Amino acid sequence: MTESFSVLPVLMFHSIGNGASAAFRRWQVPPALLVEQLACLSAAGYQLLGLSEALSQPAGKHVAITFDDAFADFSTHAVPALRQVGAGATLYAPTAYVGGRATWLSAYPEGASPLLAWSDLRDLHAAGYEIGSHGHRHTDLDLLAGPELRRDVETSRRLLGAELGSPARSFCYPFGYHTRAVRAAVADAGFASACEVGYRIHRRDTSPFSISRLIVTGSTSPEQALALVRGGQPGVVPYLRRGTRTPWRAFRAARRGLRARQEPAVQEQP
Repeated sequence: MTESFSVLPVLMFHSIGNGASAAFRRWQVPPALLVEQLACLSAAGYQLLGLSEALSQPAGKHVAITFDDAFADFSTHAVPALRQVGAGATLYAPTAYVGGRATWLSAYPEGASPLLAWSDLRDLHAAGYEIGSHGHRHTDLDLLAGPELRRDVETSRRLLGAELGSPARSFCYPFGYHTRAVRAAVADAGFASACEVGYRIHRRDTSPFSISRLIVTGSTSPEQALALVRGGQPGVVPYLRRGTRTPWRAFRAARRGLRARQEPAVQEQP
């Protein structure tokens, strides 16, 4: 792919640390490797920014850096790495879980992982990191009925605004799933952009409510990270995922119904 400034590569990270379970290891990047990945991009001439800042820039050689879930290790491990290379970032927090645990990851030991508290998010916001919404309950928004969908999205933005003192601009679809109705709910709530997974490089002339991102894993070498921002996610994964959306949504709806009968509800915040 020929490098073009009409595109904005957006990288997606989750946990930054060491010692993840075998099943979760793909989603955890060791701190030293994160430094190497970011330094490689910076050395290649890319400016590393948070998402909203990157979107506001004229077309240029930018990469947006995003982190999902607001794991506590963002402060302890990601921030020192970001500072070392002078990078900005956007952190997406699921507001019902702030200060709690990542219990939506019940299939992994990481479901007990601590998440940042509101005081941590305020400190990060004051330090210049963008805090966006990862929904309120980190649930599959495309499976919710209209009123429940709007309530989840609007609650997350209201809480972030009240706690941080300024309205959140960016949204991240939990698990990456969205539909036209979900995108409309996010836009109507006042957000200016929203991220999916997508596995592709985002084009600046497409909708800001379906921003594709590129997955960076614990096995992504610095050279592979550079190849990602230049050429996108390799292979046929993006095309296979698009072809299986409808049956996969039906399966998730059935699974969600089973979970709802078996698990206690997440405590709502006022």
